[in-house]
Amino acid sequence: MTNAMSKKSLMILLVGVALAIGAVQIMHRPDRAFGPDIHTKTVAMGNGQRLHVQTREVTVAQWQACHGAGQCTLELKAHDKDVDYPATGLSYPDTMEYLYWINANSDTAWRLPTADEWTELAQEVMPQQADPIFTDPSLTWASAYLMEANATGRALRPSGAFSATSAGIEDLDGNVWEWTQDCYAGASGQGTKTDPARCPAYIMGGEHEAVMSYLVRDPARGGCAVGATPAHLGMRMVSDEG
Repeated sequence: MTNAMSKKSLMILLVGVALAIGAVQIMHRPDRAFGPDIHTKTVAMGNGQRLHVQTREVTVAQWQACHGAGQCTLELKAHDKDVDYPATGLSYPDTMEYLYWINANSDTAWRLPTADEWTELAQEVMPQQADPIFTDPSLTWASAYLMEANATGRALRPSGAFSATSAGIEDLDGNVWEWTQDCYAGASGQGTKTDPARCPAYIMGGEHEAVMSYLVRDPARGGCAVGATPAHLGMRMVSDEG
């Protein structure tokens, strides 16, 4: 009887240890811990760096996992429960909440891309510049506004609705502008050297380069330094790790 009880106790202990190990492994796997998979592609950048890039923008479902965990303040509504849509209406502090949450529960160190990284990633799918509607230099802004405002439309479309680069990165040419980590502090060109803790606005990656105040969620009410106002504000994560 004592022998049988000892064996039973040992089996219970071993099962408990196995479950504990499994729980730890699941906790550190983003595809399990955060519901929808986080798909990435490795891109060889021009400077020799190998950057791991989220294939699509953070989706509504992925964002809501953070909100459900009590770590992301903003709550988003699903446009269609059966279709992935990019998470939009995000301010810069919103993106920081998401990154803080996911990095606290993942072995991967996620971050926003720099403006230069974003531009290099998107270069292949960016539309060619059209001939200006107005040739008078004083009306250049009007040409840019009329052409760019209608390039992709403002209606939000499902993830994967736009082009994919040869590396497999999707929707860079879509109508969701993506936050980068680069600060813009004015036309002096010293923006990226500004202390991030005191940064008033950040460079957005999109159909054209834009600058947005860090608190803005609705670009129609925010500020845009170049071209037409962005339609939507979202985020895409990158990592320097393997």
